[in-house]
Amino acid sequence: MCGFAGFTDPAHGRAASQDTARRMLAAVAHRGPDGSDWCHRDGVTLAHCALTFVDPERGTQPFVSASGSTVVVFNGEIYNHADLRAQMRAAGVRLRTGSDTEVLVELYELYGTRMLERLRGMFAFALHDARSGRTVLARDPMGKKPLYYARVRDGIAFASELTALLRHPQVSSSPDVAALADYLMLQAFTAPASAVSGVRKVRPGTCVTYADGEVHETEFWRPRIHPAASPGRKEAAQRFEELFRAAVARRVTSTGHRLGVLLSGGLDSSAVAAVAQDLSPGRPVPTFSAGFADPDFDESGHAEVVARHLGTEHHLVRIDGADLAGVVEAEFASADEPLADPSLLPMRLVCRQARRHVRGVLTGDGADELLLGYRYFQAERAIEPLLRVLPAPRLEALAGFLVRRLPARSGNLPVAAALGLLARGLRAAPEHRFYLSTAPFGPGELRQLLLPEARSDLAGHDPFTEIARLLEGQSGLTGVERSQVAVFTHFLRDVVLTKTDRGSMRSALELRSPFLDLDLVEYCNSLPTSLKLRRFTGKYLLREVAAGWLPPTVVRRTKLGFRAPLAALLRGELRPLLLDTLSGAALRRGGLFDAQAVQRLTDDHLTGRREVSRKLWALLVYQLWFENLTAGRHTSTSPACPAHF
Repeated sequence: MCGFAGFTDPAHGRAASQDTARRMLAAVAHRGPDGSDWCHRDGVTLAHCALTFVDPERGTQPFVSASGSTVVVFNGEIYNHADLRAQMRAAGVRLRTGSDTEVLVELYELYGTRMLERLRGMFAFALHDARSGRTVLARDPMGKKPLYYARVRDGIAFASELTALLRHPQVSSSPDVAALADYLMLQAFTAPASAVSGVRKVRPGTCVTYADGEVHETEFWRPRIHPAASPGRKEAAQRFEELFRAAVARRVTSTGHRLGVLLSGGLDSSAVAAVAQDLSPGRPVPTFSAGFADPDFDESGHAEVVARHLGTEHHLVRIDGADLAGVVEAEFASADEPLADPSLLPMRLVCRQARRHVRGVLTGDGADELLLGYRYFQAERAIEPLLRVLPAPRLEALAGFLVRRLPARSGNLPVAAALGLLARGLRAAPEHRFYLSTAPFGPGELRQLLLPEARSDLAGHDPFTEIARLLEGQSGLTGVERSQVAVFTHFLRDVVLTKTDRGSMRSALELRSPFLDLDLVEYCNSLPTSLKLRRFTGKYLLREVAAGWLPPTVVRRTKLGFRAPLAALLRGELRPLLLDTLSGAALRRGGLFDAQAVQRLTDDHLTGRREVSRKLWALLVYQLWFENLTAGRHTSTSPACPAHF
């Protein structure tokens, strides 16, 4: 979806608005192959391309309310639309369709933006209210669907993807250096900033209102850890299972379309697949997993065990280096925004295959953040008692010594990762340790990497501003709880959910994440840490509940997830692209990075002197996008939109 308010061309009027909307919508046509349309009214232009799941014949967008006062464009799905429809009919509202889009717009006419608290689903929408003259942009609490906006002359422009917004003639395409610094540490351009100066993202759980030339932001939900009175283990497990089953059912039964499951073979996605299959007796649920030749990255055997146990219709996507390199070469230059998570590569390939069979899939995303499943949380739990008996410098030295003695592998090595956390982040605040331990570039490395002119934009820069904002008013949290809020803030919302949206919607495949159901999230946030991280076992409640659904080996094991053999890829299939894109000439043209510093990193990796693949990956991904941006290809005219525009 995309649109703009207040932008008019006196010479061409409606025709100019249609042309701008057409060019913007063409950039996101891959998100909705089921047709497109637009409207222009009261100085506001709205456009939409559809991927329909509910009442496609009568729920076409832009959708106008029965009163004619409100028009909306909307991505995602309101999973509780049937319950809301029944409530509205009981209140005397006459609804014309079975569409969740109509529920959204009529609910707004009843309650205004207060209706956001009633929604359960994933959504990003833009609406215009002719009664008040305001334009409202809103995004769901988790941030599952993206939404960008920028001030333009006499108005505001917005779009689901940055590439679409950059096709508005008044939106600047200058890179944001402070946001780039965040990306080099946090692996993503984190909300509310974007890769482009002057373009912002609507924060998750927030609505942005434009009226009378002013922009106002209102947060309607934020992550809060608030342990209440501790329920017993059995009581908590029973309630967790009820909410989890309801979350899966909401996503499966809210549409008549058949849904699949992205099955890694780990506990999270296996639990989702188990409940989804239970909801589909007699009809196998399609499951999809990735297989690699390198055993350090391959979970396909575990996924197949789960698929056989549950009786799903399993599809294995075999992936090699050429496949991964092909995604980079074909898609990364024109990507919406740089994202330095290499697991986007296998995610993209599995989603492409899944779209040949289904229009949507369920995932296990969110369980590690919600239920303290990462090894990082185990390390964090050990830090406080260790610091009581060992000074930080001695503990750092000990952790560093152990990391050097552990066997080197290119795959997942949880113990080394946890010890590396201790070595790199001991003197930092708990809410910063995860990012400092996993950052491609630490704060002190940016000065050597960026040219002086670029560094001048970083005066007073703090990459943890948003984390600090969300921790305001949450006093008394333990180190683990503060860490959980921090991981939720950027890693889940800006890295994981950006990866899943981008990896799937490029093929018009919708991903649904039951663990991120708002009711389930709020319940888990009310539980004490001991019911999520029991001693050093994460996802304790989920393991208790899933023990009756899955083989014991699945319940106990630690997953790898959809990972990519990055180090080998940069030395092999992507080596020519790496050397060309990060060449001295290319970097000097960009004027951001010190070519000599980057050359040292490249030499270190290719000769095997140092493992710096994550640093090079972050630079490669950004530079591919940046060269495309500065060449003007993001703003060029595209082919016509789908039919009906």
